[in-house]
Amino acid sequence: MQGFKDDFYAWKDSLSKDEQALLLKQAQNEFDKKFRKSDDFSKDLPEEKIQSFAKVLKKFFDNEKDDYKKDADQRTPDYDALKNKAALVSYDFGLKRRVVQIDRDADRRWMYASMKARVEEAEGKEPSDSAPFEDLYKFSKDTAETVHKFIADANSASSAPAGLKKDIEKVLKDNPPSDDFKVRFPRVLHERLAKKMGSLQREIEDFAANHSEAETKEFKTRTAPEEFLKTAADVIKPYYEARDENEKKVQELKAFFRSQKDSPGKTKADVVKEIFKVMPKYSDTPMPPLDEEMLADLAKIPAKLDGEFKHNWGTAEKLYKSEAIDSFGNKYLLGVFETVAEAEKAFDEWNKEYEQAGENVKESLSGWAKQQEAALAEDQDEVDRLRKALEEARR
Repeated sequence: MQGFKDDFYAWKDSLSKDEQALLLKQAQNEFDKKFRKSDDFSKDLPEEKIQSFAKVLKKFFDNEKDDYKKDADQRTPDYDALKNKAALVSYDFGLKRRVVQIDRDADRRWMYASMKARVEEAEGKEPSDSAPFEDLYKFSKDTAETVHKFIADANSASSAPAGLKKDIEKVLKDNPPSDDFKVRFPRVLHERLAKKMGSLQREIEDFAANHSEAETKEFKTRTAPEEFLKTAADVIKPYYEARDENEKKVQELKAFFRSQKDSPGKTKADVVKEIFKVMPKYSDTPMPPLDEEMLADLAKIPAKLDGEFKHNWGTAEKLYKSEAIDSFGNKYLLGVFETVAEAEKAFDEWNKEYEQAGENVKESLSGWAKQQEAALAEDQDEVDRLRKALEEARR
């Protein structure tokens, strides 16, 4: 079937040259006032040519009408699409459980280590590292023997640190090389000593490039091991001292919170009075008198409040955080507990209530939906009338 373009050119070709020239002239001078008053502007094509062109236009508009109807039908919305879509979707609103361990001792170690590091930095010193984390290192027997001999030779040198000599001998004796040689060692020390070992290896290679074989052997078997032990002495003892000092503070802090005593019948005012009695022993300046109004207010508050006595945040080594995670990734803190079992129990109880609440919501929505469907059923005639009016308006 030919389109409008083909039909138009076929009609145009049916015109004579004079008729084509007349149409072109009229089109080009359409807005020329002088030409519009001339006879050429008023001339028309023969009637049969005009009727032929009218048929071309009629065919074009008929085709456009059919296309418009098709498009209108396609644009008619599905009035029940939302309802049908909702009926197909099934969403899981369930919760997931997560128990997170809180290492309170690690928190305390970090607190004290950070405080000490800030003080050392303010004094221009290099901050000490007391991180207690240890790794298990496994070596082959050949490697263990090489390291064992390296340390033993260095320890036997006259320049070896005297303070570590006996300790090193004991370590070597208690840990002889074997096929399954394992050593648990602080990661901080391993990183520092491994760095020094790598540096010494490069020094040995550079030394060998410019010295004799005998000199290189002496440097490798004496000088390098001695330098390594000197570095070890510089880092190992301060590390363990800093670690032990930090750990002591951690234990003292826990002991402080665990030392809380029950004081039945006493108030916060009594506690403040007792504190002020002992404060002069630790203060060079006289203590100011206590404000009576403040004491009156504190006298209304029990010395021991519910949930505060020996609170596990201050006394526990490890705690467990119970969380609920919904299907959208939102997290809800249910509490902090002393055992994993307690944390899991808290989630189970909370989840039970959550699921019951969900069922109640479903029942409520189901009842509401039935009411709405009943209301729509009563107004179905009105709905049909509106749909019909919309469809007619699109035609």
